[in-house]
Amino acid sequence: KIVVMKGSSGEEEEESTYEEIIHIGGITHLHKNTLYEDADELYLRAINEKHLAFSMPVADDDNKRRKLDLHSMNIAIAHSAVRTAFQQQVTSQQQQNENNTNDLIIITGRGMNSFYRMRPVLRPEIQRMLMEEFYPPISTTSIPGNMGALRVPSNDIEAWVVHQRQQRDIQMLSLAESLKTPLSLTAKALKKMNNDK
Repeated sequence: KIVVMKGSSGEEEEESTYEEIIHIGGITHLHKNTLYEDADELYLRAINEKHLAFSMPVADDDNKRRKLDLHSMNIAIAHSAVRTAFQQQVTSQQQQNENNTNDLIIITGRGMNSFYRMRPVLRPEIQRMLMEEFYPPISTTSIPGNMGALRVPSNDIEAWVVHQRQQRDIQMLSLAESLKTPLSLTAKALKKMNNDK
């Protein structure tokens, strides 16, 4: 375990394992290079192998809503956590043949532990990300009396997941089409290019 020291006071803040530091660094690097699917895959593997102390969304006591707690995540980890949670919510509802009536609650915190106290970092970043980086854009609403949480409508989540799958299907069809090109045509094209030189 590695002890991380807090500021100049020298107080111990948190212990991190080597694996946790490596996974957080890897996910952050992939996110910064817009390799979101790879970052999500690494995030999910790290969660499943217990290298990260974060958890997947859990259902309320009444099993009506799922909650995703983003406390102590950086922006890249939060991004992967949200994308993964969206995909898992739609998948679990489809497997259980449920109507998509369960919204997702994302707990971002109120900024109590932010660098500038009471100036949240994750809440505005998650809202920006869902509106600007996700297509179709995903809306959020505040939960009355709780400025540290956002409600995400399940129909927005489902529309995003459906769009992601359609885009992946289009890419696979394009790849399959390019592989259908006979090798002899490719060889002829290469030979022609060499002759043209």
